[in-house]
Amino acid sequence: MKNLSLIILLIAATFASCSSDDDNVVPQNENPQSTSKLIGKWGQISFTQQGEALTITDCEKKSTIEFNAQSYTDIGYAPVNTDCQIDYQDNGTWTEEGNTLTLTYIDEGETITEVTNFTIVDDVLTIKYDDAGFKTEFGYKKL
Repeated sequence: MKNLSLIILLIAATFASCSSDDDNVVPQNENPQSTSKLIGKWGQISFTQQGEALTITDCEKKSTIEFNAQSYTDIGYAPVNTDCQIDYQDNGTWTEEGNTLTLTYIDEGETITEVTNFTIVDDVLTIKYDDAGFKTEFGYKKL
């Protein structure tokens, strides 16, 4: 009987001393991008080309980029004569690693992948592109 009591006590002590590691486990079906600061809709506020800030029109200020947990939509507006029209619309997927943003979309049947750098400071998103030395920056304000 003493042996049985000792065995039960040892088993209880073993389970009591084990801690659960489940507290820090992220569910496998949770998308880490769903908590990204990029999530939401952003309106264009600035454009820089080769280090020179260019004036953007009220029409161009209608341009937006919107990030969901799974995808993004980038809509660019441009003045055409006296009208303000959609110049382009890209729908695709995105990934984020540190301050690197990778955008993938299809343009005229071709898969395009753009690797950019970004920063977010005070609800202002800056996306920096470097196309073979030709540098552009788009500034967006969280809407």
